[in-house]
Amino acid sequence: MDILSLDSIEFTFSLMGLDDGEAAHRALFVGTLALPVVVLYRADGKRSVRIAFDVPRHIAQGRHYINHSDVVRDAIGQAIRDNLFNHPPGETVYLDGNAPRWAGILQLGHE
Repeated sequence: MDILSLDSIEFTFSLMGLDDGEAAHRALFVGTLALPVVVLYRADGKRSVRIAFDVPRHIAQGRHYINHSDVVRDAIGQAIRDNLFNHPPGETVYLDGNAPRWAGILQLGHE
């Protein structure tokens, strides 16, 4: 039997302009670079915002991900583009192959 090892990595980031200021968020990467899942959530407890992204295999292969932060940056970029932080969806979102890569500061969270 083959064993699949999954990565679980947490990042922190801040977004300006939400709630008239800087909003602290976290991103959790779970899976592998070939089949990742990213969950974005509000970290300051002011408002409950959770956005789950499923990254289809063909998108992950097409984007040629080589690190976890690029997957997370694409999820953040799509969430900003689609205004998901202000209007969180009730279900999992599929990452778009044309998602803009967010260029802000992304820090590795506590392990």
